[in-house]
Amino acid sequence: MENKIEATDNFMVVPKKFLLGAYIILPILVSVVLIDIFYFDRLLQPNLGVDAIYLPIFLFIFLLPHIIASLFSFFDSEYVSYYKKHLFIFLPIFLLITLVVLYFDYRYGLLLFFLTDAWHGIRQKVGIGLILGMKPGLVHRLWTYVPFATTSLVYVYFVLPEVVPNIIHKYISEILFIGALSIIFVSVLQLLRSDKKVYSYIILFLLFFLTSYFFVLANYIFFAFLAFRFVHDLNAFAFYVAHDHNRNREGYKNYFYKLFSATHIPILVLAPLLGFLFAYIVRSSANGVAIGYAIIILLCMSHFYLEGVMWKRESPHRKQILVK
Repeated sequence: MENKIEATDNFMVVPKKFLLGAYIILPILVSVVLIDIFYFDRLLQPNLGVDAIYLPIFLFIFLLPHIIASLFSFFDSEYVSYYKKHLFIFLPIFLLITLVVLYFDYRYGLLLFFLTDAWHGIRQKVGIGLILGMKPGLVHRLWTYVPFATTSLVYVYFVLPEVVPNIIHKYISEILFIGALSIIFVSVLQLLRSDKKVYSYIILFLLFFLTSYFFVLANYIFFAFLAFRFVHDLNAFAFYVAHDHNRNREGYKNYFYKLFSATHIPILVLAPLLGFLFAYIVRSSANGVAIGYAIIILLCMSHFYLEGVMWKRESPHRKQILVK
């Protein structure tokens, strides 16, 4: 990745090994499934369906903490000036559309949320591929669209099945199988056109989706969601922490972090700590309150939109990131 900032002793670099290491969750979860099937006669399986994504421990650790942490960097006057059109025009329009859909039919508001979340998650993964040295172009776009289509179908089919047409319910297994074959095909195309230095990432990307397909077939649906969130959230925190540290390494430009300067807690610790703290407060406030869930959805949608602009090649955020 080209960058205008050179790494120094005080400049935090995002290691490629860390980004790849997040996929360690895959063999761990596969091992749990195989042990449960062959040694415990599927003792855990009834507790690892789609309902498990609503468990308090899962909701506490995943989704909201990294979303809230991603917003900290915008408490910066230079950033507000740079992103002002997005912050004060395009983002409010996007949120207004979300509110309107939620108001007229909550199910389709949730559908919009799920599809945006899936797109956001896939875009992060293929975007990291570009940072690591993959080539843009038609094949890379297919490498984005094919997994998005399959992931979206799984997401919506299991979490919001009432909005899925009956014809899809009838042929869901066949559709997912075709989706898996399509992901293999476009991943092979990526390998054929890419430098060897990104082979490992392409292979891990492919294994990620094939493993998730295995979890669906074996009826350990929760593990497919857990793997998706684990890889996404861990890699996201790596970028936010590195960015926020580097942006403020020579003095606080961010007035949110400046509020906590007296604690002398490094941003490496402070960013995730505050992310989890505020996520807990938001979830506790929204628990059982319909308007609270709408606020959480709007908070998430704000993150999904801003992520689409904050990591573009010449943005201030990208200039503070170096991957090696």
